[in-house]
Amino acid sequence: MVSPALREYIQRIETAPHHEEKLVLTVRGFIDLFPFMGAVLYNYSMLSQMGEGLLRANAEGLYSIRDQREDIRNLPPIYSAIREKRAVLLDADLIRQIPAKYVNGVSYALIVPICHGTNVIGYAGISGHPDGCRGINSSLLHALSLYGEQVGKALATDSLLNRSSKLTKREVEVLQRMSWGESIKEMADRIGISEFTVQDYVKSALKKLGAQNRTQGVADALRKRIIH
Repeated sequence: MVSPALREYIQRIETAPHHEEKLVLTVRGFIDLFPFMGAVLYNYSMLSQMGEGLLRANAEGLYSIRDQREDIRNLPPIYSAIREKRAVLLDADLIRQIPAKYVNGVSYALIVPICHGTNVIGYAGISGHPDGCRGINSSLLHALSLYGEQVGKALATDSLLNRSSKLTKREVEVLQRMSWGESIKEMADRIGISEFTVQDYVKSALKKLGAQNRTQGVADALRKRIIH
């Protein structure tokens, strides 16, 4: 069940006028709604398995981490949490499997996938609970998972609306779904159109982007922030 406080906060994210503001509210939510001192937010592509840094928030302020980019398969504890699609606690042993540049000296962290339906579109890493690992329980993990699902809906919907003027809404949608790793058949089933029509949208989107293939098209769309 979504609490009134969480529902109100999600509405703030949904009604924020700009996508960057939605991202700021999303990462701040891990500190404002939950008992943590720091959070980082990453974009994630199910197609390329790449995680791209967005923002880091703590008591001192907000910082860009857009220079961080990693194949998540190289970070097994994070990759496992993404595949499970739920908040997971990484203890000291698991933290040691992650390069130091990503953990900032913390002894534990929680990974929270940002989900839209069955697709993971991002994830957050949070730490700094006043009681340390002892303060992490199943109720808190469930609440964090629910937050990840709710903000995922808000951010995914927004990403489909923030599109290039050259691309139609449907072309942006198929690009977004390709970034989530959906096949032509899966897109056709979920959108409710034929596979041939999906292929036409894919071809037209790639042509407008000047991309040679689907991987390049998705990468270009992500870089230009047509999709997220």
